[in-house]
Formats: sequence, C-alpha cells, structure tokens
Amino acid sequence: MLLKHNIPFQYVFGKIKYEVLAITVYTLVINILYNTYHIGDITIPIAVPMVLGTSLSLLLAFRSNQAYDRWWEARTIWGAIVNDSRTLARQILTLTDDPYKSEEFKHFQDQFVKRQIALDLRTGTIAEVWTR
Repeated sequence: MLLKHNIPFQYVFGKIKYEVLAITVYTLVINILYNTYHIGDITIPIAVPMVLGTSLSLLLAFRSNQAYDRWWEARTIWGAIVNDSRTLARQILTLTDDPYKSEEFKHFQDQFVKRQIALDLRTGTIAEVWTR
C-alpha cells in the first residue's frame, strides 16, 4: 500500500483547520443567539441541504470515476512497459550470439537484462529466471 497504516492527526488537522474554525464559529453564533436572546426561529429551508447534498454527491461520483480512470490508464501503461521490457530482455538473450563466448559479452547480456527486468535475487542468474 502506498499510505502508511495511520495518518498523523496533525497532518489532517492542518489541511482542514480553517473549515473546522468556520463551522465552530457558526455553531457558536447559533448557540449564543438561541440561549442568550432566545431566538428559536432559526431555520434552514429544506431545499438548501437537498441541493447541496445532490451536488456534492454528483461531484464525488465524478471525482471517483475520474480517479479510477486515471488509475486504470496508469496500470495499462505500466503493464505495457513491463511487457516491452521483458520482450526486449528475451530478445537480447536469444538473438545475440558471441561465437567466442567471451566473459565481456556475457557480462553485457547480464547487465542489459538486469536493467530491463526485476531480477529475482534469490536465484542469482538470468538463465535461471528465464527457465522457471
């Protein structure tokens, strides 16, 4: 997972501190008006939360859909990169040949393939990775 197991409280509060302050001031004003001046006719028309809730749900749905589309595009591009790298490494191993079997040529093949694929370090060599 890309995130840590727990997100620090200071980070979250730092992002929303102004919104929390605005809501706190708003509720304090309503509470003072209700308790001190006995104003009990503070009402919000039902259309306001209904419109806000509908618009908020649509915005969240569009943002979630857009985020998923971006993730899917990145996943397909990353899969293409992995497949192309493996194909290139396979071609380097099969299509290059050194009649003298020099150590320098073998080193070139190993280094090129190691650069293109994630080598399983438990096996040790490139040949063992491809024969599995």
